[in-house]
Amino acid sequence: MARDETTRERTESERGNETNRNPSERSENTVSRRSYLRLAGAATAAAVGANVTTGLSDAGQYETITVPAGETKAITVGDGETFENKLIDQSAEGAAAKIDASGSDWTIRNVGFKGKCGASSFGFFSLIPSVSSGGKAVVENVYMGDGVETNSANEAEPGAVWVNANNPHEGELTFRHCNIQKYANNGLYASGPGAKHGAGAGGPVKVESCYCASNDIANVRLGTPGSYVKDSVIENNGVDVHHSNGPNKRGIWGWYVPITVKNCDVNVTEYEAVNGGFHGGKVAVKNSEVKGPTSGSVSTTGVSSSPKTKIPKKVPQSAEQAANGK
Repeated sequence: MARDETTRERTESERGNETNRNPSERSENTVSRRSYLRLAGAATAAAVGANVTTGLSDAGQYETITVPAGETKAITVGDGETFENKLIDQSAEGAAAKIDASGSDWTIRNVGFKGKCGASSFGFFSLIPSVSSGGKAVVENVYMGDGVETNSANEAEPGAVWVNANNPHEGELTFRHCNIQKYANNGLYASGPGAKHGAGAGGPVKVESCYCASNDIANVRLGTPGSYVKDSVIENNGVDVHHSNGPNKRGIWGWYVPITVKNCDVNVTEYEAVNGGFHGGKVAVKNSEVKGPTSGSVSTTGVSSSPKTKIPKKVPQSAEQAANGK
């Protein structure tokens, strides 16, 4: 069973750095934590740790984990564990949750983040996964579409997903049917492991049938051998959320190694729809619809410019829908 922990204070003990260039490239936020015992299978909501509550929905189909205002909840998933059918309610002001997954053969499935992420510290990510060498893991049917709390200038610090470059990630990680929107420090940020032991390192990150929209810095960012995006929709839909170094809402950003984009719809006109020029990165776009500029090393085969940006089938459109597994 995945382990749940909570903390009132977020602290940064390490700021990983992919390029040593600007704060939006740096990663990793560790937190101090207090252990608590969560009663598995409780039929009613129960107070846990620092007033964090868990409980089953009325329909009994998913568990609700409620984070109080101003607090952060840390959830850990390890070897062979499954974290599924959870509604993480972070809708209170300043509330935030983080899932840290590592090892191999773990699964995160049917999870919905309800409400905007209220973290304010640099380097905070709602999901930090990695897979051990030779292992596999899956993140599927996850909703992260409510984004982040912003200041009066529409700025924020948190990113949605950071594939851990410090472990580092060396196995095979698949994201399937995920909805990631309106984060400030990247949507799906998975290029870092490609630099841990020099360009070309790290395990593949496979993005399948996902929807990523209006995430600053990059909606999807890959940089390890064998990584790809396929059957996905990526767009900027006019939501003004950005990092202090932004806005620069790239569509797909390729680092270090060749990556592939297949059968995707990309609509990013005000920034780069596809960028393949960082540290040897190359992007091959095939049988896709791309509207917007490209830069760097980008090759196209069978590509037109009339994307359909409807959210793909099976991608959840609310936290409740994700938690229900529908």
